[in-house]
Amino acid sequence: MAVRFLKHVALAIPDADRDKAVKFYRDFGLAQRDGEGVIGFGCHGRRYDSVLLIPGAERKKIHHVAMGASAEGLEEVQQKALSHGLAFVDAPANFTSNGLWFRNPHGLLFHVEACEEEVAIAAEEPFLINSPGHYNRVNAGRLPPKSQIADVVPRKLGHALLFTPDVDESIDFLINVLGMRLSDRSEDVVAFLHCRGGSDHHVIALAKSAGIGFHHASFMVGTPDEVGLGGCRMIEKGHTKGWGFGRHAIGSNFFHYISDPWGSYAEYYSDLDYIADSDNWEASNWPLEDSLHTWGPNPDEDFVHNYEMD
Repeated sequence: MAVRFLKHVALAIPDADRDKAVKFYRDFGLAQRDGEGVIGFGCHGRRYDSVLLIPGAERKKIHHVAMGASAEGLEEVQQKALSHGLAFVDAPANFTSNGLWFRNPHGLLFHVEACEEEVAIAAEEPFLINSPGHYNRVNAGRLPPKSQIADVVPRKLGHALLFTPDVDESIDFLINVLGMRLSDRSEDVVAFLHCRGGSDHHVIALAKSAGIGFHHASFMVGTPDEVGLGGCRMIEKGHTKGWGFGRHAIGSNFFHYISDPWGSYAEYYSDLDYIADSDNWEASNWPLEDSLHTWGPNPDEDFVHNYEMD
């Protein structure tokens, strides 16, 4: 089935941004794990880091995207990459040579590795709401006082949105080389792809820009309350620029985005659509006016600006 999950996104950053970058991701609720020349941030209890920061760059830019696969899936990706004329390259400094390193047609570096699946997320109590004719929460309040609520802890890295100069060519690469499937799109401006065999509605998303870049990494939390609370707590910690609380149209998830030190984002999300059977999912081409969100505040004008191209 080719790639099975998004392992991490790596960003090259200036040395001068190290401290504020560490503060941002720790405030967001991720655990820090430093390696040789790399600062890793991951969800507590997970096997792999989700965001890797590589100091030493002149400015922030996307470094690479890592995907996990089975041994059979890795072989499938290798054959498809060769058939599409893609050349394999050496692993960058401080990274393993295991698996395959190669660039997509726009120059974005990908690492596909045969590795263990991520640790399964423990089941939690369902989010119960009372609605007309349905009293699912009886004789019980929903939330404790604000002062007693712990900080929000993301459960997993769900997806990443990447800038691309050509959405259609990037879709072709993700489908015909990495073995992913199209979930939905909106003309040639944005697209959402999932992994075959059962995955969230989108694992990789694409947005049109003048060049490649990183827009955001998105992290699952337990409930819509945690989405809103996480955003509010980040604002209280000084990370005031963002977008939310709201709900997306494509994928259905509740969201709150918080801007990182470079004008890209980390997102809290909950209640994202899940595609169990790609063969029985029909991708839609959404009108642009319906593609962003169903409700919530409008984003800032620069929300989809690729600062890596400035």
